[in-house]
Parts: sequence; structure tokens; C-alpha cells
Amino acid sequence: MQPLLFYTTEYESLENILANRLDNQFTIGISHSRFDQSLDILNYADNLESTKPKEALINSYYLGYQFDQWKLSFESNDSSGEVERLSIPRFIETDVISETLTISYNFHENKNSYIQIGLLLRNEDQDPVTIDCYAFGETVIGGSCIEAELNILNSEAYRASGELIYEPVLKTSGKSKSQGIYLRLSSKSMGLFNFNHTFSFKNSEINQDFTSSILNTSDSFIRGLTVDNRNAGQLLDQFKAELPQTTPWQENTLKYSISNLIPFGEKFAISGMYSFIKVKRKDYLNNPAKKDFSNNHLIDLSLFYSLTDNSLLYLKVSASSNYLIGENPLAYNRRSNHLFDHPYGQVNAGLILNF
Repeated sequence: MQPLLFYTTEYESLENILANRLDNQFTIGISHSRFDQSLDILNYADNLESTKPKEALINSYYLGYQFDQWKLSFESNDSSGEVERLSIPRFIETDVISETLTISYNFHENKNSYIQIGLLLRNEDQDPVTIDCYAFGETVIGGSCIEAELNILNSEAYRASGELIYEPVLKTSGKSKSQGIYLRLSSKSMGLFNFNHTFSFKNSEINQDFTSSILNTSDSFIRGLTVDNRNAGQLLDQFKAELPQTTPWQENTLKYSISNLIPFGEKFAISGMYSFIKVKRKDYLNNPAKKDFSNNHLIDLSLFYSLTDNSLLYLKVSASSNYLIGENPLAYNRRSNHLFDHPYGQVNAGLILNF
């Protein structure tokens, strides 16, 4: 019931490294990111018990235009992820689309550096996920699966055709809206001791929603049943209480990044970037049985290759100390927060055109 997602914006990461290093007005970029168990060098999946990521993919497309001291950019991300579980449902797939609009201004320049201020707007939408049956402890709630010990009949379908169709246990979706501001100090020179510094603040409103005929039922007969020596009403209420809250909450995220770009030879360059993230939540209803997390450390290592004067290929390895804290607000909730207690890594490859 939680999406497996990537870092939200590839363009933001590249801008921290390549700010003011590209000569021409138009920038077009595409990238592909991947996580699977064969690439899990940080053993993220092995640290998890019941729910483990199996695979996640993201495709990013971005466009930037520089005019005088202003720069306007737009990025679209399409991500999909699959997790596997020890109990029903064995697999859950999620798809998320995000869009980011950024405008920035170089308001100061001296012989060594530029100072840039920027604003961003970002929307994330998770496609609805339907879960037919769900194992809550030893009890399976459903749904049409044969293991279901408690379910609700779709009465409209039965009246129309006489067919026995049972309602899925849960349909869930999510979305977030973010607004942010950043300040970047970028060096005009490249080398080991020529750093870019980026400070940012982002406010995000997160909405998680679910519909469930069985969890929301007020039918006294169903709620009065005994299932596995437990009262059905209490069992359903306990399950419902552990789902993501349906009231909106906010994340305020502070982030600092330091990066540099080091050329070697005529065609190659390497870069390194470290980021620290601090998150504070408002109106968030925690789960007393689970620990929440608010800090994250990220490291990006990239290799760039110049195909032509106007094109760059790159390969990047990213690692974080606490999964996606501060990077993807839609991923964190009181149901999924246990996923954020471990280091996480992914690989990314992309192409940048500048003309």
C-alpha cells in the first residue's frame, strides 16, 4: 500500500552540478533510473522483513531555456514500482507521475562565482491501486480470493446478473503539491576545490485517500462476527487505524547540497555531491507502534562523457541513508515509515542536449 519511488527530480540534481556550465540557451534531457535486487549493493531489500522492493523504474524528461539572467525549466517523471510480500497480496504495483516547474534568476556575479535564486512548483499523482485481499496477521480480509475469511458482496452486480462478485478490500491513491525556494552559489571554475552550494526550503501538502466497503462498513451483522477468535469489528477498526491518514498533512524540508565537477582529458568529467535533508511534519498522525524518521544523507557520484560539443552522456550512482526522506513526500506515511530506516541506492543514465 506504499509506493516504491525514486528521487523526485533528476533535473534538480543536474542543476546543482552543472549550473552555469552549459553554454547555450536550450537544454533537453532524458534519463532512466533503475532499482532491482541485482543492483541492491546496499542490501536495502535484505534489511526489510515482510515487504521488499522487487523493481522500480523511472523515466525523466526535462526542458530548460536560459534568457539573459533568467532560466525556465520543466520536468516530467513517470515512475513505476513493484514490491513483494510474504503474505497476501504477494505483489503490489504502483505508478506515479510528477511534474516540476522551476524559474531561477542570476542576481549577482563576480569574477569567481554566480549567485542564483529560484522557485519551484511540483505535483505528484499516484494512480489508484486496487487490493483485492489483504492478510492482517493470520486473518485474510477480502476480496474474491479463496483465502478470504471476511468479505462483502457487490450487491449491484448480484442484482443485475446474479453473479457473486466480492468488493476489494481497498482502493488507494495519493497526491502531493509542493512549493519551494532555493539559493545557489556556483563556482565559475571546475576542479577539486571549486564547489557549488545549494540551500533550499520546500513545503509539501500530502493527501492519501482510500475507499473500502468492508473497512468502512457499519453493518452490525458483519461487525459482530467472530473471525479467528476475534471480533470482526475490532479487527477491521485496527486494520483501518494502521492505514495512511486520510486528512492532509504537510512536510517542511530543508536541504543543503555541496557538489563539484572535475574534468579529466578532453571528453570526460566526474562529479560528486553530498546533501543533507531535514524534514518537519505538521498535522501528521503518527503510528505509536512505529518509529518516524526526519533526517537523510545523500551521495551522488557521476561520470560525464562529451559526445559532441552539444551533448553529454552520464552515468550516476546515488545512495541515501534513509530511503527517500525529503526527496519524495508522497512515499512517506504512517504505514510505510518502516521502509525509511535503511540505506538505499539506485543507478541512473541520461543524455543532455544543449543548443
